[in-house]
Amino acid sequence: MGENEELRRRIEALEARVDQIVEQQVTTHNLAVGSDRDVAALQVQRRADMQVIRALRETQLEHGRTLEAHTRTLAEHSELLGALVAGQAQQGRLLQSLATGQAAILDHLGITPPEQPQEPERP
Repeated sequence: MGENEELRRRIEALEARVDQIVEQQVTTHNLAVGSDRDVAALQVQRRADMQVIRALRETQLEHGRTLEAHTRTLAEHSELLGALVAGQAQQGRLLQSLATGQAAILDHLGITPPEQPQEPERP
């Protein structure tokens, strides 16, 4: 084998190796570009997720304020209802006392009390 033949063989081997390296570089570049796109997409998704989380937080804070207002209103209504129930109980006791007093007066006077009106029968 001559010197030129050896040189040609070595050049062909180098060219083949350069072709392999170029292919690897193209593949590596494509992977890097794909990774860059993936990272960018993840960043966009993360921003969207954070926006949703902030919106949920605001909604929860608003619901919390509404719930607090409803709790105060319920407490006020409970207090009023308690006062109404106590008032009705007092009125019931007063009516019972009046009925007892009336019965005693009618008995003392010897008067038979009138019959109580009957509720009409329901169909």
